[in-house]
Amino acid sequence: MSSSKLIVVGCLIQLLLLLVSDGTDGAGVSLYEKHLLKRQADSAVSSKDENTGLYDSNDSVISLNAANLKAQVYGKSHASLVEFYNSYCGFCRRYAPVWKQLASDILGWNRQVKVTALDCSRDENNAICREFEVMAYPTIRFFAPYYEDGDQKIGDDPLSAHAEAEVIKALIEHMHNVTHKPPGWPEYAPLDLSTLKKADLFATPEGRTVPPKYAYLVNENEPNGTTVGSQVILDFVDTSLAVVRRTTDKTEPSGLKVIVGGTMGEIRLPVDEFSREKVAGAIRRHLNEHHISVTEVSTKSTSKDTVTEQDISAIMEQKQEEALKERVQELGPTVIYQADLEEAVRFALFKEVARYKKIDGERLLALQRFLNVLVRYFPFNDNGMKFLKEVRQYVLNAESEVKAEEYTVQIKQLEQNRAPVFSSTRWMGCSSEKDGLRRYPCGLWTLFHYLTVQAAESEISTDPLEILQAMHGYIKYFFGCSDCSSHFQQMAARNKIWNVTSKDDAILWLWSSHNEVNKRLSGDATEDSDHPKIQFPDAETCPECRKKMLTNHHNHRQYTLDDGHEWNLLEVLAFLKRMYGFDNRHPLGLQEAGLVPQRLVHGDSYHPAGGNRIFGNVLNEMDIRMGALLWVFCVVILVIAVKLVVRRGYRKKLYTHDILGKV
Repeated sequence: MSSSKLIVVGCLIQLLLLLVSDGTDGAGVSLYEKHLLKRQADSAVSSKDENTGLYDSNDSVISLNAANLKAQVYGKSHASLVEFYNSYCGFCRRYAPVWKQLASDILGWNRQVKVTALDCSRDENNAICREFEVMAYPTIRFFAPYYEDGDQKIGDDPLSAHAEAEVIKALIEHMHNVTHKPPGWPEYAPLDLSTLKKADLFATPEGRTVPPKYAYLVNENEPNGTTVGSQVILDFVDTSLAVVRRTTDKTEPSGLKVIVGGTMGEIRLPVDEFSREKVAGAIRRHLNEHHISVTEVSTKSTSKDTVTEQDISAIMEQKQEEALKERVQELGPTVIYQADLEEAVRFALFKEVARYKKIDGERLLALQRFLNVLVRYFPFNDNGMKFLKEVRQYVLNAESEVKAEEYTVQIKQLEQNRAPVFSSTRWMGCSSEKDGLRRYPCGLWTLFHYLTVQAAESEISTDPLEILQAMHGYIKYFFGCSDCSSHFQQMAARNKIWNVTSKDDAILWLWSSHNEVNKRLSGDATEDSDHPKIQFPDAETCPECRKKMLTNHHNHRQYTLDDGHEWNLLEVLAFLKRMYGFDNRHPLGLQEAGLVPQRLVHGDSYHPAGGNRIFGNVLNEMDIRMGALLWVFCVVILVIAVKLVVRRGYRKKLYTHDILGKV
């Protein structure tokens, strides 16, 4: 049967199917409406999955966003502690329990200071984090009462994100230095015992209607200083019939006294340890003995609303997610997903880079190198490649600096002009059921592993350090987790990154360094129990990659294992080239479930040695308008085919003697 007849038959069959189905799925819902529902569900779940953050309503931490940050911290009669964090940052995850405990422990001080947090990884918070000059995660800022908005009004000197005791100490110092004090603000200055008139202790404090009955004096005589007195003052600032003040009498040891109003008699209260807990406990017991109640402050706990009936889009999305997760498990750990590569690039360009107010000097050079390797080796669709080239050109055209606000506007405009650029809005192989784990860090590792292999398989450049230099610069100047960045730079120097002399060595250097990081972080708070940090590849994935270690023959300890084996580097290199090869990318996640092809359409794909990179994936953009165009095309082909058949039927038969006669 001729090709024209095949086209005709195919078009007629599909036309009949369309007429029979009437464009519905059997439930009265049009296919186009169903398609829209699925895309809306994709967007909603992606937003939920990405933006949950590290704190929820069960914590004492108040979650802020770009829309309410200034309203919550500016012009208020209380102080604020704000933690600017990134939910993808490993150190932020390790620090989150400290921040939660701090918020719980000082919840009783919330009329004076509130503990808050803002997730800079969320798209809507990018601009506010840039405005507040958040250069590393986590960054902690103190905002005094009645803090005024204005140019460079981004909070007082940052507090170090260390142990809770150190943060409280820094917080108390800031509280001492508040100049514009609201009504009822505690008096932190120590009493001068030489001029003290005890009657002054029992004057009715501002904001109260009755004078205190008991005055508690916390004497601080610690050689290294202490904030115990100030903390206890805050613990009882709202307790009626009691007032707490500090003293610094060097002739007496640190301890606690109580003065009873009227009698003026001093009583020393026993404290076996000079700490906030012990001193506050002694005061609480004394008040209870005299039938004065003290409100116990406990950790905030809010029960979450019961889940009600799910709508159709949520049910569809849930089933789709389950199907995708099952498929990822079936494919195993050696598949690279185009979705993960694109998500890593999107997060890097639109969030990490965009958080700096100004990009200049070495940071600008690092960005140029990063964009250059993306343009050379990243596997993008045609629109994506044009987008990357235009972003690179915009950055290269900058004479000495790029202003982040202009950069953000520009890349969003370029993305809009070239839409669609990104084929996915979800993580696949780098996904995690636990919020804040894997995802971007996993995607960034995957991206640079992929780039090292593509550079080695290509003749575009002969520089063996091209990818490693771009990676080192990006992590040093843009990676949001400052703790992770510092560790990477130290490891790079220790493992002699600049001594790499071949492209294959660059692949192995990055693989070995990744395993070193996995070993350091194994069992860490950043580890997803469903995806343990192992020495990759394991014996099951690549048995030939390991061999028995010969005694004292290997000089490179980073290539040895703890179980008496060492890496077979030639086999490891071959394995990595297969795993991160261009043809090993999988399109799962680029389209709705059920429409994802089982393999890449290599005829529409680009290999790095060629020109334009095109990732074959057309169904992702098909909608009702494209369907209409296809049917018009089929009709045109049908008409042409019919005319050809008719002409052929009436054409005069040509005989041999006619030709010979003409000759």
